[in-house]
Formats: sequence, structure tokens, C-alpha cells
Amino acid sequence: MQNKNKIEVWGYKTFRPFRIYWALYEYNLDFIKYKIGSRTGETKTSQYLKINSKGKIPTFRHNNITITESGAAVSYILDNFKKPKDFFIPKTASDKAKVQEWCLFSLMELDCLSIYILRRHERPDSLGLSKIYGEADNAVKTARMHFDKMIAACEKSVPKNSWLLSDSPSMADIIFMSCLIHCDNFRLKIKSDNINLYIERAKKRNIFQRAFKDCFNM
Repeated sequence: MQNKNKIEVWGYKTFRPFRIYWALYEYNLDFIKYKIGSRTGETKTSQYLKINSKGKIPTFRHNNITITESGAAVSYILDNFKKPKDFFIPKTASDKAKVQEWCLFSLMELDCLSIYILRRHERPDSLGLSKIYGEADNAVKTARMHFDKMIAACEKSVPKNSWLLSDSPSMADIIFMSCLIHCDNFRLKIKSDNINLYIERAKKRNIFQRAFKDCFNM
């Protein structure tokens, strides 16, 4: 008999798989972890490429449903399993739009246009992969400037004493916070007391700590 709740996750040690770990921990869901890493050769095996032809992590699978984008995987989890009491799921059109706004902003402006550019083009002594993708000093410079600009743009929208949209975390917090946890690695200084306090509040959440420890083998 097929296990109707069999959940599998491939990937760890980066902020994109962490999004999925955090969502699964919030929903108190058991899952099978395949702790394979980027650029280790583990994502290029014929076995893994049959699961995810992109050859990247993370991959999420629930029985016969396979999802290879972290944001989509988080959304799937939140929509398909019993909601815990202490988690915010938007019901109104305006709340749904605000969650989407935060998620799209984080995925594009912070992740793709800032953090991932640094990851690809910074030098190895700054945790970058310039030996693989090439040095691009101007791209690195503009990525840092763009990050600062986007943090300044969203700073006033971050509540001073709660999560982004409620007293409980939402998908918006999972995606936004996942983009902030590696800033120190790339020497991205967040020039906002408000957002720095938000980060410290998020890090104190027990579920966040458990998911982080599991994903990063801490």
C-alpha cells in the first residue's frame, strides 16, 4: 500500500532547502532527508537527474508529486496538509496578495538579483564561486548596492514586534528570512535596526532553530 503522506527532500546546507525544512517543521511533518550538496557530484548522478533534470537542489517529493523550486514546494506544503494553530494562512484576497508580494520580492530582488550573484561571482575567500563562474567585480558591486536599496525599500514594512503579516509566521516569513540568514557569509550588512531585530526574533522561534539545526547539520 502506498504511503499517502510519504515526503522526501533532497538537499541541505543552503538557504533554499532550508525553506522546505522550515515549512515541514512548522507543519510537524515527518520526511525522508537525502542530504546531498551542491557541486559535490551528487546532483549529477543519473539516478538524481531522473528525479530533477536541472541537477540542482532542492527537490521535494510527496508520493508521485515532484517539485524542484523551493518556493513552490513551500506553497504546496502549506496548501496540502493540516494547518497548525500557530501559522498564518491568508484567507482574504488582500492578505494573499501581500504574502505573494513578500515572497516574490524576496525570491527575485534579494535572492536572484543580490545573494546568488554574490555566490556565483565573489572570490573563494568570500565564499564565492568565481573559479567556476568567473570574476565579475562590477556585478558583485551592483549586487551589493541592489541589496542595500531593497532592504531600505522594505524596512518600514517590517513590523517592530511581530512577524511580517501576523503574530504568527507565514510563507512570507519563511522566504524573506531564508534570504537573510546568509548575509553574514557574504558580508552583507543589513543597515536597518528594524530588520535586524526582526531577524533576532525569528531566530528565537524554537521551530526555526530545529529546522536550521537539521538542515545545516549544526
